[in-house]
Amino acid sequence: MLVLRLPPSQGARRGLGSRIFLRSILEKMSLDHWFILTGSDPNLLSGVYCEMSVDGIGTCWPRSSAGQLISRACPHQFNGIQYNTSNQVFRECQSNGSWAPRGNYSQCTEIIRKSKVHYQVAVIINYLGHCISLGALLLAFTLFMRLRSIRCLRNIIHWNLISAFILRNATWFLVQLTMTPAVTEGNQVWCRLVTAGYNYFHVTNFFWMFGEGCYLHTAVVLTYSTDKLRKWMFICIGWGIPFPIIVAWAFGKLYYDDEKCWFGKKSGVYTDYIYQGPMILVLLINFVFLFNIVRILMTKLRASTTSETIQYRKAVKATLVLLPLLGITYMLFFVNPGGDDEIAQIVFIYFNSILESFQGFFVSVFYCFLNSEVRSTVRKRWIRWQDRHSIRSRVVRATSIPTSPSRVSFHSIKQSNL
Repeated sequence: MLVLRLPPSQGARRGLGSRIFLRSILEKMSLDHWFILTGSDPNLLSGVYCEMSVDGIGTCWPRSSAGQLISRACPHQFNGIQYNTSNQVFRECQSNGSWAPRGNYSQCTEIIRKSKVHYQVAVIINYLGHCISLGALLLAFTLFMRLRSIRCLRNIIHWNLISAFILRNATWFLVQLTMTPAVTEGNQVWCRLVTAGYNYFHVTNFFWMFGEGCYLHTAVVLTYSTDKLRKWMFICIGWGIPFPIIVAWAFGKLYYDDEKCWFGKKSGVYTDYIYQGPMILVLLINFVFLFNIVRILMTKLRASTTSETIQYRKAVKATLVLLPLLGITYMLFFVNPGGDDEIAQIVFIYFNSILESFQGFFVSVFYCFLNSEVRSTVRKRWIRWQDRHSIRSRVVRATSIPTSPSRVSFHSIKQSNL
């Protein structure tokens, strides 16, 4: 084997040169890397300068000479909000070698997503829908209160359901007008009571719809006599059962999630299921009621002598009337398409806003304004009022004494002489 050996002096000189060359490369690499990170050339900095810094937004400010105004690109995202990175943010390196307390982010404009614009429109729809619903509900409540001749158990259940919707809509407006960010952060007792009241009336809506389902299921499917049913039974179902549920929920919030006026929920805390669980349960039971009622209606319609088209039309009409009554539409509110599918979120925002805000209006239309008993009674009273008004006008005309021309002439002459 041939081994090449160099003289000691030459090898030492070559090793020293290699180390110097390697050190220069490393220094050059570190300087280049430092330049990339800071955006400035360290060889140009002399005297007073500001050290590299990262502000609270997350923008990296390079080492810069005193008196310079440094610009950086706006952040891509902050607190879940996206910004236009083509704009600039500015910060001054002051003469004493310290950065200005805050950078100028005025040019960083938010990129408004389509879903946010549609969310603002949905807020308007919510207010409009709740206003229309509240007006219709108050009119329906007044009709049921004034028309005493139609007060049977079925209409009393409708009346209480409308009352529950009125209270829920009223507390919804109360929540929207009072629950500001400052109030929710303060977590006062009164705001927690407002939240508890809103949730109570929300639950009563579900249980009164459950009462509607119980009544229809008893009358149509079980074919029991509705005379055996009592009003106090449905009052206990509609107003009584939700109360201990909300009390239990309030204690759970008080001990495990006592913040932000009991709106929202902590991660890993499931106290809201104390009242949401019974709501889902009665919805599922009402779904069973709906299936049985439609099945019986279809059987009765098939037994009739009408044509097939009319049979299906009646079945569809009955189903559409029963859907808002039994609250099946609320099932859609438990489904929220998450993720980054913006189109799905926009569709859900509009669908949810319309159904939720106009629910009271639909209930008023189906179970008061389209109620045959209500319409018949209102029509009779209107005809009676017209007859009474026409009779009164005829009596007034018959009993009135016409003034003769001579007396008028004499009276006018007398007045003129005076």
